Amino acid sequence: MPTTIFKHPEPEYSKTRIWPVFMPFMGCPTKCIYCSQDRQTGAGTKTLAEIYQAIEQEIPAFFAGNKRSPLELAFFGGTFTALPFEWQMRFVQLAQKFKKQGYLTKIRCSTRPDCIDPQQLNFLRNAGLDMIELGIQSFSAKVLRRSARNYSPQTAINACRTVRESGLSLGIQLLPGLPGTENGDFRHDISQTIELSPDAVRIYPCLTVKGTGLERLYLAGKYIPWSLIRTEEELAPALLRLWMHKIQVIRIGVAHEEGFEKSIVAGPVHPALGQKIRSKALYLYLRTRLVISGSTIDRIIVPQKYSGELWGHKASLKSLYRKIHVSPLNTFFTASGIFKIILK
Repeated sequence: MPTTIFKHPEPEYSKTRIWPVFMPFMGCPTKCIYCSQDRQTGAGTKTLAEIYQAIEQEIPAFFAGNKRSPLELAFFGGTFTALPFEWQMRFVQLAQKFKKQGYLTKIRCSTRPDCIDPQQLNFLRNAGLDMIELGIQSFSAKVLRRSARNYSPQTAINACRTVRESGLSLGIQLLPGLPGTENGDFRHDISQTIELSPDAVRIYPCLTVKGTGLERLYLAGKYIPWSLIRTEEELAPALLRLWMHKIQVIRIGVAHEEGFEKSIVAGPVHPALGQKIRSKALYLYLRTRLVISGSTIDRIIVPQKYSGELWGHKASLKSLYRKIHVSPLNTFFTASGIFKIILK
């Protein structure tokens, strides 16, 4: 019988636990229409000195007397490269000290594309910074304007190239479903992202959170958030496209700290959003494989590690799989990391 052998389309990469350092709104030149970092992260108001002191004390304490795997340290929640430069250097140099002691493997930060300076990036890279994640959100001029981002798509593109040219790894964060989004905008965002070839991507479908300008638009009937169905329809093929271009997608959906759900007014919220999107992307990939073969499937062999992902959240994809003649009756799982489609 003809047999097709292949791996999961997601590019392989080593996953490392993150030590997040939250800096809500710190350094931010403006407050974007959707942003509510304090509610999302659960981090209270702290000074830069207090954050520095916490890192200085908590990381050695975490490793003291314990055999733990090293972590990545990530500065999230603000605009790191818009902080006073002496503080940027102090934070990176402290993290670099812990990297040399074996506590950390990498140091990354998030920032805005309009807060990128090539000379500063060189200093930060030489001090130990490994990666910059740019909060691009969208490459649509209309969406950026409506969301109060206050920079152009070209600024975002130039910032990505500047990070690359500095020798740092590049991360791109996208926020689909913002005000002003039109059909095709997110597909264009993914095309532009692929062209820029980042090392990693995060996709955060837009949520309407209490206390934001977006909430006011929503309550006034001037903004309609994406539904969960549209989110799945847009993100699943996007995820597959990124996988096929060997781009890591390291997160789908915001990480919810305790109590954050109570602050969400509207938007595509689901406790297993990432799983739903990954499962649908895998389905699209397998469907393409079967269509290309042009034959009827006899059975499919799936790596055991994907057994929970194959059928979708609460088996929601079984009806779609039946249309391509795949069911639990002709699906078998294996310890191998290889997929096999055996045709009649």
